[in-house]
Amino acid sequence: MANESDGSSVSLFKQLEVTRFDRALAATETLAQNRSLLTTMELERLNGILNGKPIEKENAPSLWRDSPVTLSLPSGRTETLSILRDPKLTAREHLHEATELAENGHAVDAAVSVYVKLVLSHVFKDANRRTAVLAAHYFLARYGAPLSGLALHEIGLGDLREPGQIDALKDTISQMAKFAAKRKKADPT
Repeated sequence: MANESDGSSVSLFKQLEVTRFDRALAATETLAQNRSLLTTMELERLNGILNGKPIEKENAPSLWRDSPVTLSLPSGRTETLSILRDPKLTAREHLHEATELAENGHAVDAAVSVYVKLVLSHVFKDANRRTAVLAAHYFLARYGAPLSGLALHEIGLGDLREPGQIDALKDTISQMAKFAAKRKKADPT
C-alpha cells in the first residue's frame, strides 16, 4: 500500500508540474506575441508560476538563489555552486546578451545561449532548467523560429558541462527550427 500511495503522490506532483509548465508557457508565448521584453522581473514571474509561488504577494520569499547549492548532474556527479554575486544581475546579463543575438538575426544562438547560461549559473532556488526552457522558447517565438515549448522541454540533454553537449543542443534546436519552418511553409494556416 505504501508504494501505491508513493506512486500516486509522485504522479500527482508530475501532473501539477506539467500544469504549471503549461501555464508558464502560455505566459511566455503572450510575451513573445506582444513583442514584450523578457526582463528579470518577467523571468522571476515565470519561475514563480513554475514553483507555484507567485511573486505578486507582498513579503513573498525570494525565488532567487542566495546560498550555495549542490546539484546532482545527469552524469551522476555532484557539483557545488557558490553564492552568486547577484543572481538578478547575472540573469539580466544573460537576457541582454541573448536579446542582442536575437536582434541581430540569431534567434537560435540567443535561445541556446540563454538556456545554457541560466542552467549553468542556477540563478533560482528551484526550476532553473524549466525556466531556461521558457526563456529559450521566448527568444525562438519572438524572433521568428517558433518551436513547441513542450518539445524544447523534452529534449534529452546530458550534462552541459561535458564537451560537445552545448554544440549538440544547438544542432538539435537548429534542426527543430528548420523542421518547424518547413511545416509552417507547407501549411500556412
